[in-house]
Amino acid sequence: MITYGYEVGGTAAGGQTWTVRGSVTVASAGMFHQALELIQGEAFQKLANGKAVFGNPGIGCRGPYRYTRFVVQEFTQ
Repeated sequence: MITYGYEVGGTAAGGQTWTVRGSVTVASAGMFHQALELIQGEAFQKLANGKAVFGNPGIGCRGPYRYTRFVVQEFTQ
C-alpha cells in the first residue's frame, strides 16, 4: 500500500482563494494514476462541502473554481 498526501488550491468567484489537504492510499506505486483520480474527487467534495480552508472566511465560495496548485507527495513508510 502506498499513501500519498496532497494539497490542492485555487480560486473561485470574487477572488476567493481556497486550499484542501488530505491523503489517499492505493495498492501500489503502479496505481499512481488512481491516486490522482481519488485526489481530484476528494478535493472537489471538500471544496463543495465547505471543508476547504478559505482565504477570506465568511464571504462564501462559489464557482467557477480554478485549480492553481496541485501537490502530491508520497508519505514515507
